[in-house]
Amino acid sequence: MCSSDLLAEVLSGLRALDGGTLAIDGRTLRAPSPRELVRLGVARIPEDRHRHGVVGEMTLWENLTLEELGERPLWRAGLALDRRAARKRARTRLERFDVRCSGVEQPAGLLSGGNMQKLILARNLAREPRLILANQPTRGLDEGAIAAVHAQLLAARDAGAAVLLISEDLDELLRLSDTVVVLHDGRLSTPRPTLGLDVRELGLAMTGGWPTPTESDRR
Repeated sequence: MCSSDLLAEVLSGLRALDGGTLAIDGRTLRAPSPRELVRLGVARIPEDRHRHGVVGEMTLWENLTLEELGERPLWRAGLALDRRAARKRARTRLERFDVRCSGVEQPAGLLSGGNMQKLILARNLAREPRLILANQPTRGLDEGAIAAVHAQLLAARDAGAAVLLISEDLDELLRLSDTVVVLHDGRLSTPRPTLGLDVRELGLAMTGGWPTPTESDRR
């Protein structure tokens, strides 16, 4: 597993820290779970849509409620799910995010790759997260789906969310990012603004061509 995949799994709560700590808004999280991160306003768009993104055997409306288990207004006293309200809200979100499907009862596993990714975006971004972890969000998608994903991420950023984009698509990084950091040999480079950067320079950085932060930089 490459360093970026390990980083994404730690930040999304899928892998425990071997050392150090993770902090969000100054709050230290020593062993954050996916549920805790969701409660803190972290949206997670995983690289593997089938393994970590959706439950293929469950319906679309069920997938759209997965990260709100026990929460109001869909759950009464944290125990009983208001299925009618959940289906109604699912229809609204599927329309808003342009998920092409036969209806809320369709199993998620029957969606195309692009529509599955839009379903994941609908579940995460409709909650107006504070931080979005997007790991390879357009890998394997066609041009139309890529444009839709990019538009939603930029809209969330413009609405005030912080977006941490992990991508091997250099054009995508330059198109969406305000600042870029390169992970090479397990170390992060000094952050650089994307304004004025080109693909050639960014590719050079991936071979270790950028300096890593000094102690004074970290302070």
